[in-house]
Amino acid sequence: MYPIIAKLLARFNQQLDTRAILIGQDILSEGVEAMRENLPRGPWLVAVDDNTWEAAGAEFTALLDTAGQPWTRYHVEDESDGSSPICSDDRIEAFKNALTTTGAVAGVAVGSGTINDIVKLASCHLDLPMACVATAPSMNGYTSGISAVLSDGVKTTIPCTAPRVVVADSDIMAEAPYRMICSGLGDLMSKPVSNADWQLSAWLNDTYHSSQAMEIIEAGAEMLVGVAPRLPERDRDAVAGLTASLMLSGLAMSVAGSSSPASGGEHLISHYIDMTAIAFDKPHDFHGCQVGVGTVTTAFIYERLRALNPDQIDIDARVDALLPWEEYEELLRQRFGPLFDAVVKHARPAYPTPDEMRQRLGRLCDQWERLDTEVGQTLRTAQSLEDELASAECPLRFSDLGVEPDRARRSIVHSKDIRNRYTILHLAWELGMLEPWADEALEILAGP
Repeated sequence: MYPIIAKLLARFNQQLDTRAILIGQDILSEGVEAMRENLPRGPWLVAVDDNTWEAAGAEFTALLDTAGQPWTRYHVEDESDGSSPICSDDRIEAFKNALTTTGAVAGVAVGSGTINDIVKLASCHLDLPMACVATAPSMNGYTSGISAVLSDGVKTTIPCTAPRVVVADSDIMAEAPYRMICSGLGDLMSKPVSNADWQLSAWLNDTYHSSQAMEIIEAGAEMLVGVAPRLPERDRDAVAGLTASLMLSGLAMSVAGSSSPASGGEHLISHYIDMTAIAFDKPHDFHGCQVGVGTVTTAFIYERLRALNPDQIDIDARVDALLPWEEYEELLRQRFGPLFDAVVKHARPAYPTPDEMRQRLGRLCDQWERLDTEVGQTLRTAQSLEDELASAECPLRFSDLGVEPDRARRSIVHSKDIRNRYTILHLAWELGMLEPWADEALEILAGP
C-alpha cells in the first residue's frame, strides 16, 4: 500500500468503509489475504464479465480456491444489443437476488466502473460488505461511497457502502484497453474544475464544503505529476500512480459524503452524452474520456467568466428575464422528450426563484474578488488541461467522442438540468452567457 494511502485510511478510519487499498505488481495473493481479514466467513459471490474474467477473474478465483475460500461466479451479461453492460436498476436487482439465493456473505466485483457499481449498491441494499479487484484505471469510483446508476433514463449517483478492500495489480491495470486508461486520466483531469464548482456553490449558495476532502484531492494531484506522457507506453509506475490518484479521489468523495469533490459541470456534460446515447441510440465513449473533453470546455467557460467586468452585469435585467417555472418546464419537455419525466425531478429543485437569483448574482458582483481567491485557486487554463491530455494521447474534441456539433452544444447548454447541483454551467446560464460561451468553446472543441 502507498504510505500516503495507508496514512489517510488510518486518519479517516471513522468516516470510511474501506480498510485496505493494495496497488502494485503481483498483488492478487496479498489481496486475497486482505479480503479474508476484512470480509465475513462464508461464501462470496464474485461478479465478472467475459473480459474481466480473462483479465483477472480466473487468476483471482484460483487463489481463492488455494486459500480455501468458497465462492460462486456471477456472470454479468452484455446488453441485449451486444453492447457493454450498464449499471441499471434491473442489473442491481438481479445481483441482489443472486446474493440472496446463493447465501453469499459478501460480494466481490472483478472489473471497473459498471461491475463495481452493481456490486456496491446491491450489497449495500442487503447490508452486506463487498470488495473489488480492479481491472482498469478507468474511473475514480472504486473507493467512493456512491454508485453511478442509469435510473429511469438518467445517469444519477446513489449513496452506498464503499468496498472494504480494493486490489489493483499494476500489470493487470496497465494491460487494460488504452481507451480505459485515457478514461481514468480524463476523470482525474476534471478536479481543477470540479473543485472550483464545489467552491463556487459553497460561496454563492452556502452549501457544504470539506477542507479535509480537499486535502485528499491535493494528495492525489501530487501523485499525478509527470504521469500523463508515460501512459501511452503503459509504464507500470505511471499506471500505478494514476491508479493511486483515482483511489484517493474516491476516498475524498467518501469523506465529503458526496461526489462534489470530483464531479461538477464537466461531469454533467458527460452524463448528458451518456443518457442521450442510450435514449436515442447515439454514439458515446468511456465516461472519463467524455469528462476530459467536458473539463476543457468548462475551464474555457470559467476563463470567460473571470474576464467579465462585474460592473456590467445587470442583475435586474437577468432576474426579469427569468421564465416562470411553468414556461421553463415546457421547454424541458421539448428538449428532453422521452427523458422529460426523469429529468424534471432534478431540474425543478434546482430552478431558481427571482429572489434566489437576485441574491446569488448580487453576492457574485459584490464579492467578485473571491472568484480568484477561493474559486479560482484550483483552476487551470483550458490550454494546460488540453496539453496534458494530449501528452497521454487522450480524446480532446467532441468529434473524438463521436459526438456531432449539435449534440455537443446541447450537452453544454442543457446538461445543467439533469442534476440538482450548482456548477459553472448554472451560473453562466443565470448570467445569460451559457449559450454564447458554449458557441465560442465549440469553435475550438467541436472538432473537424
